[in-house]
Amino acid sequence: MKKSIFEDKIKMALIAILVFGTIIRFYFFNLVKNQAHWWDSLAYGSLAKNMIYHMWDNLPFIMNESIIRPPLFPLIWSLILRAGGSDYTVILLTNILPSIISIFLVYLIGKEMYGFKVGLVASVLASASWIHLFYSVRAMTDIPSLCFILASVYFFIKSYDSLSIKPWTFSVFFLALAVLFRYSHAVIAFAYVAFLIFVHKGSLFKNKKFWLGGLIGAIPLVLFVIINLIAYGSLLPATATYASSAGEKGAFAWYTFGFVTHILRFPLIFLFYGGLFLIVTKLAFSYGFISKDKESKMHLFNIILFAVVFFFFVFVIKAAEDRYLFGLSSLFFILPTLALSYIYNFLSPYKKEVAAIVCLILIAWSVYANLSYANTMMLEKKETYRQMKDAFEWIRYNTPEDSVVTGDWAEPYTIFYAERAFQILPTDLNFSNFTLEADYFVLNAVHQPTQKIHDYVNSMVENGRLVPAKVFFFDADQRQPAVIVYSKV
Repeated sequence: MKKSIFEDKIKMALIAILVFGTIIRFYFFNLVKNQAHWWDSLAYGSLAKNMIYHMWDNLPFIMNESIIRPPLFPLIWSLILRAGGSDYTVILLTNILPSIISIFLVYLIGKEMYGFKVGLVASVLASASWIHLFYSVRAMTDIPSLCFILASVYFFIKSYDSLSIKPWTFSVFFLALAVLFRYSHAVIAFAYVAFLIFVHKGSLFKNKKFWLGGLIGAIPLVLFVIINLIAYGSLLPATATYASSAGEKGAFAWYTFGFVTHILRFPLIFLFYGGLFLIVTKLAFSYGFISKDKESKMHLFNIILFAVVFFFFVFVIKAAEDRYLFGLSSLFFILPTLALSYIYNFLSPYKKEVAAIVCLILIAWSVYANLSYANTMMLEKKETYRQMKDAFEWIRYNTPEDSVVTGDWAEPYTIFYAERAFQILPTDLNFSNFTLEADYFVLNAVHQPTQKIHDYVNSMVENGRLVPAKVFFFDADQRQPAVIVYSKV
């Protein structure tokens, strides 16, 4: 009876956390619901629309993006559009819903690693994470891939010891789906293998369950590779692009470590590094007994995951953004919780009430700091690229459907917002032999066009070949033009 009541309390606490996380996500979604897409969103959205209309199959922009962008997100986006869904539907189904599920997955991972208390507190921190909130209201790949990564980590923790076929297969399967959203998440497979080698030693590669579950789970990636071989004659065409980009970067991306502070904020960053110090210290003192103790093995797994992900971005890719570290999200919330647990255990012999109050203050402070920063960031970025969206939507609703558009930085805007054909500008921007066939030329100050394009448009205006059709401004006083739509005479 007591156990049943105890379990009911845990369920109620978890439900309360999920409700809280859901409410704040819809609050912020309503706050910025009319925001414009950023470049990455437009790229995926353009691929989605091309899957439906096939109007831009031969456009270099689409051809290039089809190679470098993972296919799963634009495919899902296109299916939602075919079903009559709007941008709001896309964000709701592909970002907000996975973001809510991710809170629950953080709980499951924390519970499986260190117990239900760690799971509950970690899920509270995850529910208020500013970076999760910020990207959950944008049509991007970061949040859905995060959800799959967390599902993969959970099933990995369930399966690593005995490599039970079902959870091990699910772990690989969800990792494969995450990779088909963001290629860089493939690096987590190296963390899995490194940890499994430690646990199983030489018997790992003789274990049929390891190979069988891995092969079955990797079916989505196998199908993707087969499609690439047929379409491009390469296993992963994007590899060449990424390798070339990394090769051009001489310096290692040491700045990546600075993103941890940016992502977590104070005091959560203090708790995170406290938790990291704790697990490293405990491992050092547990040397020789790690394989016999689950907690120590979980410490080791977290350290391996942390090291592998940072090694990849710092030394291999040599580039990163804050959102690239979403694969470490379970650590970002579980390690601070371990620090809180240590603080509570340290203070409780003196007075349990004081220990509880101190921990609650630190949790509340972390939640407030993240929500406050999320609000600031969303309001600050709410109007970013607004003028570009307005200009190309104006083209969509105020020009003939067979119109052709051109302009600098204009391809994804033309495809996604205007849904018009596009004329390619000369790659070397040498307009001496260029014949303007487009009906509309869009010049913008949002992306700061090159001087050659600016000079060409001015010459066409002076010669009476182009006339302003619509102007969109940065300011309410309409003194700073942001986007000018020119019509060909």
